[in-house]
Amino acid sequence: MITPIKQVNNIYGYVRVSTREQVRSGVSVEVQQRQISAFVQQKYNRPVDQFFIDDGVSGTRPILERPASKDLTDVIDRFDVVVATKLDRLSRSSADLLSMIPTLQDIGISLYFSEQFGEMPIVYPKAEKKKGLRSKFDMNEMANQIMLMVLSAVSEIEHATIKDRFGDGKVDWAERGYFIGGKPPYGFRGVTEWHGNKKRVRLEPIEEEQKILKTIHRLADRGLGPRKIANQVNSLHNDANINYSKVRRILNRKFQGIPEAA
Repeated sequence: MITPIKQVNNIYGYVRVSTREQVRSGVSVEVQQRQISAFVQQKYNRPVDQFFIDDGVSGTRPILERPASKDLTDVIDRFDVVVATKLDRLSRSSADLLSMIPTLQDIGISLYFSEQFGEMPIVYPKAEKKKGLRSKFDMNEMANQIMLMVLSAVSEIEHATIKDRFGDGKVDWAERGYFIGGKPPYGFRGVTEWHGNKKRVRLEPIEEEQKILKTIHRLADRGLGPRKIANQVNSLHNDANINYSKVRRILNRKFQGIPEAA
């Protein structure tokens, strides 16, 4: 029978956000860190030992070619725990993601996606296996890995659909941190750059508006609606001039190649 090892050494959180996702709600570095910390505190009653953050890095880039994820793979050891919020934070490539599983199993770590699989790990260290027997936990892990393959494939298809809709070139520029049309979203200004004869606009954060954005998302995490958020933001930030419809647009903003203007 396979018995999950209960010993835990280090607990690591992995966070990734691409430049284009920095203008999208729900995937910011801060939100992911809060979600991972809450999961670890609930499950292990201890804080995360260290976060590894790939900020401004596309999920299509291989895991071992990203600075933070490469550093993470260099330090993990047996009985360590790695937590990410969702599988697309770790990778948008199903082949890349699935190729990592045997390596992680050989090392002997536990891998969790807190917002998709909850407390059931995708990978976990095992004790010695007795011939002919398989535990319920082992079967659950197999089911999770099948679901992992399905969700990973869906994520890859979604990314390909975006490229088909807006063109490979536009999405590639967006993933490199350039804005590809329309009015820059609230919290950012557009900075023009020339690449040969092509004009490109890079999003640059506006410090004061970024503070307001963080307040909006913090209040939303507490369950407040757009009107109450707008009232509190205007009382906390002088000259914010935020109304409930702008709050609603910010919270509902979805990036599909072109960020929604605030």
